This record gives sequence, C-alpha cells and structure tokens, in this order.
Amino acid sequence: MEKNFLTISHVDISIDSLLSALHVDAEEESAEDIRAMHRAAMEIARPVALYAPFPPEVRGGAVVLNGVTLKEPFVHKMISNCNLVVPYVASCGREIEAWSRSFTDIFNQFVADTLKQMCLGVIREKLFGEVKEKYFDPEKSVSTINPGSLKEWPITGQRPLFQILGGVTDDIGVALTDSLLMMPTKSVSGIIFQTERAYHNCQLCPRTDCPGRRVPYAGD
Repeated sequence: MEKNFLTISHVDISIDSLLSALHVDAEEESAEDIRAMHRAAMEIARPVALYAPFPPEVRGGAVVLNGVTLKEPFVHKMISNCNLVVPYVASCGREIEAWSRSFTDIFNQFVADTLKQMCLGVIREKLFGEVKEKYFDPEKSVSTINPGSLKEWPITGQRPLFQILGGVTDDIGVALTDSLLMMPTKSVSGIIFQTERAYHNCQLCPRTDCPGRRVPYAGD
C-alpha cells in the first residue's frame, strides 16, 4: 500500500480571518484575548493527514478497496467506474486538541473550536491539492464522499474506511470512539475521486440551515 502522510508544522491562519469567523470586531474588548489564544494555537498546531490510492475492485453491487468491502449502493454508484480513488483521514491534530481541552469558559471553548476547524481546513486544502497533483487530471474536478455526511453512507462507514487505510491511530493519532466519532473532534474522513464536474455532499442533503453548505440542495 502506498501510504502517504502530510503534516503542517507551521499553520498560517491570520488573526483577521479568525476574528471574521468569530464575528468579532478588532476593536472589541474580547479581541485581545482572542489574539492571545490565536498566538498560542499557532505555536502548537500540527494538522495532519493520511491517504492512500487504490483502484476500486467491483464485486457485484459492492466496491472493494484494499481487501475491504464497501456495500453501500451510494458508494458503488459514486466510485465503481473510477480507475483510482484515494481514501483519507485528515485532522486538526492532537496538539491543538489537547490545548483546546484546557478551557472551561464557553466563549474560549468556542474560539478554540473555531481555531481547530480552521486548522482542519488548512490541512484538507493541502491534502486535496497534493492528491489532485499526484493522481488525477488537473483539468478535471476532484470530489469526495464522506461516511456520516449522508444517510446513503452512514457513520458506520467509518470503520471499514479506517480498515482500508490501516493503523490510522498509530500513524496520525486519529481514533474512532465507540459511537464511531473521530478524535480529535475536528477530523474528517472520506474518499477522493475524479469527476467531470465537482460533486458536493450538499447536493443530496436537504438540511437548509447547515453553516457548512457549499452548494444548493439538488432535490430527490
């Protein structure tokens, strides 16, 4: 298995982008505390990712990656015709996760949570850029499907995805809880694949109030 690792040793998230995400004006009294948290987080944050390419093997209505069977019809529909797909796990990292747990104040917890989400965004962007450059046609889009994002691929899909990659906890420190959530909390898993047009899970999700929505719901 061609297992690949990514680590960002210096995260470059601007204080202005953090204040904007928090909807806090730079002149507000709370901004100084936010700046202090930002400086501390930037010193310790080490976002990480793990990914590996596999050619899908189609067996009946299921897809097999690295000997692990994915039985969901949705997964089969999305990737069975691909020559290559790239399962991955990405995370804000253990360091900032541990740091975030030191706060008891609700607002500070919110700031720390936002910083973790932004760190995850940084590593996710680097991951997608590297995967596209290494494995896919740069003139076409890459898309991702993620276990737990849609009812068509429920969160139970986390377990086989971790099995496909093998040793995720030892490799990058991301673990599955008994309820199949990932720790650190700001982590994401999925499968990257090439498409003629970009696909987003939002296209199939009817939740209109989701703050992370990227494209409109396409309907049934």
